[in-house]
Amino acid sequence: MFDRWLGFNVHYYLQILGVFILSFGVPMNKVLMSIGTIWVFANIILKSDWKNYWKNWKSNLVFWFVVSMLLMHLIGLTYTNDFSYALNDLSSKLPLFAIPLALTAFPIEKRYIHIALYLFLTSVLITSSVNFYHLSAYKIEDYREFSRFGSHFRYALIVVTGILVAVYLWIEQKKQRAIYLVLILWFGYYTVISQVLNGYISFAFLSLAIFIFALKKIKKKWIRFSLVFLLLGGIISGFSYAYLTLKPTRSVHQLENLPIKSKHGEIYYHDTLSLWYENGTHIRSYIAENELVEAWDERSSVGFYTVFEDGYELRSILIRYMASKGLTKDKEGMKKMSDDDIANVEKGTSTILKTYPPIKRKIASFKNDVFQYVVGGNPNGNSFLQRIEHWRAAEGIINNNWIFGVGTGDVQEKFNEQYRIMNSQLHPDYWNRAHNQFLTFWVTFGVLGFVLFTGFWILYLIKNIRFNNLIGIGFTLIAISSFLSEDTIETQQGVTYIALFLSFCTMMNTAKTKNN
Repeated sequence: MFDRWLGFNVHYYLQILGVFILSFGVPMNKVLMSIGTIWVFANIILKSDWKNYWKNWKSNLVFWFVVSMLLMHLIGLTYTNDFSYALNDLSSKLPLFAIPLALTAFPIEKRYIHIALYLFLTSVLITSSVNFYHLSAYKIEDYREFSRFGSHFRYALIVVTGILVAVYLWIEQKKQRAIYLVLILWFGYYTVISQVLNGYISFAFLSLAIFIFALKKIKKKWIRFSLVFLLLGGIISGFSYAYLTLKPTRSVHQLENLPIKSKHGEIYYHDTLSLWYENGTHIRSYIAENELVEAWDERSSVGFYTVFEDGYELRSILIRYMASKGLTKDKEGMKKMSDDDIANVEKGTSTILKTYPPIKRKIASFKNDVFQYVVGGNPNGNSFLQRIEHWRAAEGIINNNWIFGVGTGDVQEKFNEQYRIMNSQLHPDYWNRAHNQFLTFWVTFGVLGFVLFTGFWILYLIKNIRFNNLIGIGFTLIAISSFLSEDTIETQQGVTYIALFLSFCTMMNTAKTKNN
């Protein structure tokens, strides 16, 4: 429309501007994401070049994926009861439909995609720097409060994608390699200190993507075979290490034949009904409080019953901290507390795990979470344990609705019902959906929805490997890693991120096809 009025390609430049807004907006805020989504879709409506749109669409895998997703959601309305939830779900997924449809219909050139990637990196750099300042200035210990720009899970994916983009541009643009190297190191450091397990897993998947990309560049088959063999060996070793590290040992949580008195004669308090553990040690046992008060007062000027500003009592923090070190909570245990340990407790540090380096801390914390769940501990407030409950609930729903699913609108209602059937310990505030995108599609649309959704990502990965598109391989693997523990496309930042990079990869592959 505007092209005819003004006599030049106005809509093309409007499309570019819309992509720029989206690229800068995904790491930054919802307003820019919304503006960018509306912008690119409204632009193709106004241009109305449907003949060329269809020419670009008809042979495009992403187009048919988006159409199939939209049709499934609409068909799912025919056997749903909660239309309010269904319409809200459709509304939240609009970027998944709008952005790929717009950018596959009316793609932009590679040079402008590169500028969009610069803007994405700039936005990730700004937001990660603000987050780091917030962490340093306010001494935040809870990683869930680390991100100021959306969920820490989804922001972790965006930072890892920043590493992917920086690696890609490092390969493409040799003159600016020093800049991209700095960005790679910064985003890598940020991923480590943020302590988000999803970030670590996504980084592992990104490493696999870079390996696949490099492997495709090698011509000699025996070298490629050797590297694949080493990769498989590394994966098997990694899983073996994870199993041996996380496997609970029965001896550490047996609460039988406990001693009645401490070495110094005080009767121990043992709460054997409590299932609260720290670093594999039972917290509410081996407590000789009188001894502990006396021994603490000899080591510290801070009162044993002091209450900190956050409402926690030093007494409880000390007992948990000593448990995390595997100590009895008595005079003998206090003798084994170092001066640094005393200082940590005085500062309100509740576990020795918080003093570990970030990666070691996360592994130890994850091991503790697994152990806690195995012995029947309360999952409330623990993101990993809650996810296990979410997956169990999804499995129960699928068993009863595996063919057609529950429909677009009844997902949350069925989850609430399943938590009640399971008699889950989860508080109703945590009665969430599957936190696994593959399971969510099966719950919602049945086995066909699961097969279509899963099949697309496998085919898309194969397609990008065939093109040896580093951005495509990396993004697809990062997306898959996020789907394993998150309903990524159920939130605005997640679905906009997926839709935008899906479009980037498709436009890059289309350009390669034309060049060939």
